[in-house]
Amino acid sequence: MMLAMLGPVCSFGQASAKVPAAKVEVPFIISYWWGVPLAETTLERYKEIADCGFNVAFPACDIGWDEKIDGSPANDADNIKFLDLCQKVGIKGMIWAGMPFGDWSAPSPEETLKIQQSLDAKIAKFSSHPALSGYFVADEPGVDKFGRLAAINQYLLKKDPKHLPYINLLPNYAGHPDWKGPAYEQSVAKYIDEVKPALLSWDHYRQMFEGGDESFYWCNLEIMRKLTLKAKIPMIQIIVSLKHMGYRECSEADLRWQVYTSLAYGSRGIMYFTYWDVPGLAWADAPALMTMAGKKDVKWEYAKKINHRIANLGPTMMKLTSTGVYCTDPLPPGTIGLAASAPVKKAEGGAMVIGCFKSPKGSTCIIAVNRSFGGKITAKLTMDKIFVSTSELSQETGKFLAVVPLKANVLEVPLEAGEGRLFLLNGRAQ
Repeated sequence: MMLAMLGPVCSFGQASAKVPAAKVEVPFIISYWWGVPLAETTLERYKEIADCGFNVAFPACDIGWDEKIDGSPANDADNIKFLDLCQKVGIKGMIWAGMPFGDWSAPSPEETLKIQQSLDAKIAKFSSHPALSGYFVADEPGVDKFGRLAAINQYLLKKDPKHLPYINLLPNYAGHPDWKGPAYEQSVAKYIDEVKPALLSWDHYRQMFEGGDESFYWCNLEIMRKLTLKAKIPMIQIIVSLKHMGYRECSEADLRWQVYTSLAYGSRGIMYFTYWDVPGLAWADAPALMTMAGKKDVKWEYAKKINHRIANLGPTMMKLTSTGVYCTDPLPPGTIGLAASAPVKKAEGGAMVIGCFKSPKGSTCIIAVNRSFGGKITAKLTMDKIFVSTSELSQETGKFLAVVPLKANVLEVPLEAGEGRLFLLNGRAQ
């Protein structure tokens, strides 16, 4: 998650061959990076996490990054305590599993056997715990690590298909040549082909750069959407909530903007960087969702409101397939305007992104998002003439509201800065 900050932009080159979908069922994930430290790993702290609307927790930050204790009896006890607390508050947990990385090259047959034995031990210790969500495997790996990641990931999926092996990739502005320009899409496609992940995860923060920088953001979403649709796997984006490395302090609108634009592209949930304070990383002692003193920052309240709302979108979002994503003028870099095939024929009222989806039964849904960071708009969306009414999916209840007829085929949607709303489009009765 400590990513480089340099490197250009966007490519839409040839994608990889189709990859069979993994067996593991990936839920709609609302989570974070950098959990509460070991000294704060208490029932009260995990009640706070659940109350904030997170359904998957990451464990103590000082478990995960200390290689000396990974896999030790003390580490195992910490993981079990963490999972027990998750179970008590009704959420799942992703454990730091102390994976056998070695030198990261593709493993020899002898090494493969040792890796499998190590993974068998992890599975035996943790897979039966009812709160286990999955195993953290790697963060921001290089292309040279794909061989070993493939061996680890595919063995875990084979031996414990109920739990997610979790790997997170770099964004398209990272400094390494493998993740720059045209090479970025090629690297992600290679990762999907070789590693065969059950979920494609990546982090992207530069959209919250001081002064704003969207030059990389939309292109990254476009690439990930295209490749995951081809591979038939879900995706999730990690957004920034911590002021650091030039990324600004986030307002409520900033957090909403990042969350709902991700959902418009088909992200199956959201993750925040970070939940707890990161010593030495935050600028000017800026708080994460929690402050350095372990108090709830105002961003904790913002995230709580957002998380509970998108949790009500989750069950429906999980059933939808993205069919297109369109922006209004001015078009951000890497995006496209409304296509002739889009269910929305005209979009007026302000800067928007409109995600379009199909349900398993062929129904059409859209998510309209206000791309403004600072102002409310009323979106006026002119629908294809085949649609005569709409039903909004309530973010308070998770149920569709009453059908509202379209007047002159126009749907008017008030949207706060960064807000998104999901609608089912209803056609004429047959």
